[in-house]
Amino acid sequence: MNLKNLTQIGIALSGEKDISKLLGMIVDEAKNLTAADAGTLYILDEEKKHLRFEILKNDTLKTRSGGSSSMKITLLPVPLEIEQKPNHSNVCSYVALTGQIVNTPDIYQAQGFDFSGTKAYDAATGYRSKSALVIPMKDHEGDIIGVLQLLNAKDPNGGGIVPFASDSVDLVDSLGSQAAVALTNRRLIQDLEEAHLDTLHRLALAAEYKDKETVLHIQRMSRYCAILARGLNLPRSDVEIILHASPVHDVGKIGIPDAILLKPGKLDPEEWILMKQHSTIGAHILSGSQSRLVQAGQIIAKSHHEKWDGRGYPDGLAKENIPLWGRICAVADVFDALTSKRPYKEAFSNEKAFKILKEERGKHFDPRLIDVFFERLDEVLAVQVSPLKSLF
Repeated sequence: MNLKNLTQIGIALSGEKDISKLLGMIVDEAKNLTAADAGTLYILDEEKKHLRFEILKNDTLKTRSGGSSSMKITLLPVPLEIEQKPNHSNVCSYVALTGQIVNTPDIYQAQGFDFSGTKAYDAATGYRSKSALVIPMKDHEGDIIGVLQLLNAKDPNGGGIVPFASDSVDLVDSLGSQAAVALTNRRLIQDLEEAHLDTLHRLALAAEYKDKETVLHIQRMSRYCAILARGLNLPRSDVEIILHASPVHDVGKIGIPDAILLKPGKLDPEEWILMKQHSTIGAHILSGSQSRLVQAGQIIAKSHHEKWDGRGYPDGLAKENIPLWGRICAVADVFDALTSKRPYKEAFSNEKAFKILKEERGKHFDPRLIDVFFERLDEVLAVQVSPLKSLF
């Protein structure tokens, strides 16, 4: 293993977007670097009071487990003299508190460390832990975010379990730092995405605040959109984007006078011209963002009133020139509008709404999406009854 290989591993870690997969990659790569039989990863909680178990992989026991666990290791205060004479009740806690690497040829003969958690694991599973390498995971600022424990280095010549070699220690230490940076960056990106999502939801609520009925409308139609996207076999990431971005389809109504929005009757031509401006107003509100969610929201806000035959607004786009996000939202939005009570109309029955959708197939709506709608009708009706029903 050379520096080039380690660099390639770092690039791979940095490119992984799914945190659970990233954690698994960290343990796998550490095991590969050291020929370890088993690996366990713990993450330091935000209050820095506990190490939280995240993932365990054990080749001998064919164990592949991960995720949240009630298993916690309390980080007790460490006296200053510990630097001269390590004597901590748990080696992972010691490593997390001191940043020191622990490398021992046999945990049952280790001096100064308890290894009680590992021994308890052995007692429960029949496994025999012997050599152990425990390293801190430090981010780009040198802060410890977790601990990686490796067990039972395997002799490449078939000689059984051997101590972890010093060159392996250096490699895993470097990997731990790379992994910590990748994990920290991914969490920062995740936090940013959650902030964008929160902003979109608040904008959607602001646009629909004047009418309590339309608050439920955005909950239902966003889930209808996700059902249609899934019916097209779009990647889950795209399904989630349209689920979370579609609620802002009518955010531009913030700029439309209440007298028009809440008018209990048909709009006159001048009022209709003003009402149609909400699509361009919404696109303007959401323009200029680097967030994929907000960018999708902008596309949806502007294009969800376009029609397959080109008779829609604001740009008179036709067929596949209409963005897919807009075509999906058009079906979801109209179905829910038809089956909901509004200031200007009573709710239509589902049967009447179905008839209209079929009549507008190839006119207002993308034909394929109407087909998907009826293929997934059971899912649509389930959401209609319970709009907060989980989709995943």
